[in-house]
Amino acid sequence: MLHRHFKIVLVLMIGGLLSMALIAVAQDTMTEQELPAPDEHMQDLAWFIGEWNVKSRMLMDAAKDEWLEEQLHTIHTYELGGNIIFEHFIGPLAGNPFEAWSLRKYNVNSGRWEQRWVDTDPGGFANWLGTWDADTNSFTGYAMRFIDDNFALTGDNGAREIFDNITEDGFAWRYETTSDGGATWAVTWTLDYVRAE
Repeated sequence: MLHRHFKIVLVLMIGGLLSMALIAVAQDTMTEQELPAPDEHMQDLAWFIGEWNVKSRMLMDAAKDEWLEEQLHTIHTYELGGNIIFEHFIGPLAGNPFEAWSLRKYNVNSGRWEQRWVDTDPGGFANWLGTWDADTNSFTGYAMRFIDDNFALTGDNGAREIFDNITEDGFAWRYETTSDGGATWAVTWTLDYVRAE
C-alpha cells in the first residue's frame, strides 16, 4: 500500500515538473517571438530616448509674473520592439510629490504622433496629437479638445506642447495655453532637459 502511494506521489511530482517545464518553454517562445518592425517614423523622436535631469519652471501667478522652479527626472525608452516610447516622469511638481507615465506612438493611419498621459493628480489624464517637423527640428503637440455630442469642436480654450532646441545632450519643452482659439498663446510651464550622466 505504501509502495502504491509512493508511485502516485512520484507520478504527480513528475507531472508537476513537466508542466512547469512546458510553461517555461512557452514563456521563452513568447519572449523570443519576432515583433513587427516599428514604423520608420518611430525614429523621428530618437533624440527623446534616454535619462534626463529636468529643470521645471511653472507659472504660479501670471499677474505677478511669479514662477516656481524645481528639479525633476525622467526616463524615456523604446518598448515593444521599438513600437512605442515609454516615459516615466518623476516630480516634485508645483511643490507636491508627482509621478507620471506616458506612451507615445506614431499612428500610421492618421500620420500623426499620439500620446497617452496618466499621472498621480486626481484628474491626471491627457491625450495629445503631435507632428514632427524635420526642417525646424521641432515637435509640436496639441491637446485633444473637448467635443460635443455632434463631434464638433467647442470652446476657445486649448493647449499645446512644443519641443525645440534639440541637441544630443538636451532639449527644451514649453506648455502654452490659449483662450481665444489659438490667436494668441501664453507660456505657462517650461522644462529644460539635460542628459543624465
